[in-house]
Amino acid sequence: MQTDAGSGLAEDFLLAVYLDGQGRVPHYRTGLDFGLSAAMLMELALGGFIHTADGYIVADHGTDPRDPALREVLTRIRSSRTPRRTSEWVKTLSVNAHKQLSAGLITHGVLARAPRRLPLPTRPARRYNLLQPTRRDAALRSLNDPSNHSDHSDHSTAPAAPAAPAALAALASACEATPGGQEHSEPEAQLQSLSPTCRQILNAVTDCIQPLKYTWD
Repeated sequence: MQTDAGSGLAEDFLLAVYLDGQGRVPHYRTGLDFGLSAAMLMELALGGFIHTADGYIVADHGTDPRDPALREVLTRIRSSRTPRRTSEWVKTLSVNAHKQLSAGLITHGVLARAPRRLPLPTRPARRYNLLQPTRRDAALRSLNDPSNHSDHSDHSTAPAAPAAPAALAALASACEATPGGQEHSEPEAQLQSLSPTCRQILNAVTDCIQPLKYTWD
């Protein structure tokens, strides 16, 4: 088992925000899917693999991230025949973001798929057994204390350590979702610590989620 894998921004978002304390995904295929795709884009931006230009995502040339899910996203961006706006990538990548990220966490022994229970839920749902509670605890600490600049143990994208907690908290705020359903407001100083590309991704998430607010129960 590779205990140092699955500790990037995208995985932290899945563990701390997307899953609840019982390993359930109560908002599966809602606005949180946009948060997952945005987390991967932000992680690529933090690692210097992509940037934005005139509202479009542009892939930088050079080395690839070690994480397979991020590498696949970067490959899709590089191979796109036409440039796509940030919001377009957030929407497009949201379709498979949960599958990609959960597969990696399962492979590295952080999560295990739990069998479906009868009766089946009326909405699409997923449930996991958390095999490494300390991983989720660390992600929650990063979310609840963005000033904590502790570095991740996995450097697949080598993000700047001070930016990762701020990015996680800002993304949770943009998705209007935090553990326990409590509102989380990201201080302006923390937002300013993020790059223009990350801030543009956050704006794209907000734009994607706004139409969904009128369809949620």
